[in-house]
Amino acid sequence: MIMPEMPPKPYTDVCVFNGRFIAVDSTGRTAAVGPDLSLDLVAEAVFGGDTKILVEGDGELLLVDKYLKPCMNGEMSLEGQGVYEVTIIDSAVRFVVFRLDEKEKKWVELTNLGDRVLFLGENCAFSISASDLGMENGNCVIFIDNVHLFFHSTEPEISVFWLDKRQISPLSDFPCCSKLFWPPPQWVGLC
Repeated sequence: MIMPEMPPKPYTDVCVFNGRFIAVDSTGRTAAVGPDLSLDLVAEAVFGGDTKILVEGDGELLLVDKYLKPCMNGEMSLEGQGVYEVTIIDSAVRFVVFRLDEKEKKWVELTNLGDRVLFLGENCAFSISASDLGMENGNCVIFIDNVHLFFHSTEPEISVFWLDKRQISPLSDFPCCSKLFWPPPQWVGLC
């Protein structure tokens, strides 16, 4: 879908917020899509990251800006003929979270999510209270880190980005959270 009143960039994510379909393009420009496919500007662009993801969090619309870095893996052919195959996959290196200011039609950067935990997958995103999960702290983004699947194991790794530390750690560093993912919740397989 191309947003006609906006620069010709396809949307990168869609969600339902307050009963309306909301779409965001790669620049962060955000629009509400009406039943007749009309568009109403919700927020101006916010530049920076590589992937924009919409999440409803505690009654607010959030925009997660995911920054990526390409990682390479190479292998020699089995025949030893000097053929070298290189595969490149993008790895998340940081996240920036914004809250929608509907009145001003702009995204406002958040430095603290408080008790909120954001979960990001390939095709889904949601938010929940850390206390509802039995976690001590929120203020983090938990995401499926496919780079570990590609380079290190046969299972996708789940990683945590802490907003206050601006640091990514494997979920395995936090044994208190392990009960959240065993047995694996349905969203892990769907995302």
